[in-house]
Amino acid sequence: MPVDWTNPLLRNLNDVLAYRFRREEQADQIVEEVGLNPIFIASDPMPSTNWYNILTAAAGEGLLNDVVAAALRRYPKDPFLQSAAKGDLNGVRGADIASDVEWHGPKEVSSLEKIIGERSTLLPISFLEQGMQRARAVVRILLPGEDNAAPSSGSGFLSDNGLIITNHHVLADANAARRAIIQFNYQQTPDGLDVQPHEARLDVDAGFATSAEDDWSAARIGGDQALFVADWGGLPLRERTVKKQEAINIIQHPGGGPKQIALYHNVVVYSDERVVQYLTDTLPGSSGSPCFNDAWEVVALHHSGGWLREPGGKEAAFRNEGIAIGKVLAGLRAAQLL
Repeated sequence: MPVDWTNPLLRNLNDVLAYRFRREEQADQIVEEVGLNPIFIASDPMPSTNWYNILTAAAGEGLLNDVVAAALRRYPKDPFLQSAAKGDLNGVRGADIASDVEWHGPKEVSSLEKIIGERSTLLPISFLEQGMQRARAVVRILLPGEDNAAPSSGSGFLSDNGLIITNHHVLADANAARRAIIQFNYQQTPDGLDVQPHEARLDVDAGFATSAEDDWSAARIGGDQALFVADWGGLPLRERTVKKQEAINIIQHPGGGPKQIALYHNVVVYSDERVVQYLTDTLPGSSGSPCFNDAWEVVALHHSGGWLREPGGKEAAFRNEGIAIGKVLAGLRAAQLL
């Protein structure tokens, strides 16, 4: 049966396994142990993507429980794996607000009309329209498999100067960029119908650069760059920072599927000149997505998630991370792409 990747419990399992079994050879041992056929699973150096592919295959074969059991044999004291083995994959059951929580707050209407939390969640209605305009520039990047390997995908976006920007681990070199298929408008209508995507290729000879250290890649869109920017609304690249407790809105292609947006619990938990960490939901396939602030300005390039540590910190926490846009801009200028 297919994996329901909208289920947060399964996403947490993916993160736990990616943290515990970060090396490909560790994951391969579990694949072999549970009886999955590795030739039908796309191996990936990014642990979260690698385990996404493994769990998708395991679900199709009815072997999810076997994968959890194999992992638990190696880490028998891991509380998350213990919970997963019991069917509670996130380790903590949430309260049923309708029946479990008794309201003890004030009952006067005037007392209830308040701003809840440290920042207001109220936004002008034009926020939605601006988001739809920005979404046109977000693309799915398809990479056909080589030598019978399975295809892979990521996200990216068109900049206002005709660059497609994504992660290094999505487009690792010029050869990958030449093979890549760029899909605009890969999404669904309000009625749930698939929209016909518009496909393009990259002109690597006109400009390509990448950074493994900072996990970004950029290449010129092929054809008439000015026309692409006019049609799809290239995103401006400017020096922008974001602070703790501000919002991060990510338009993405999670799991390689149609375009989606994450708007819930989208809070910045750490930020410096190199990285931004946040709680906004993503999945493998979301790598390379633009991270926006509430003014719909690009502030980071999403690139990873799972058990992450703040720079200089000792404790890890479940969160997602993007490369600060200022760091990407510095690399683009050094490569003379800006």
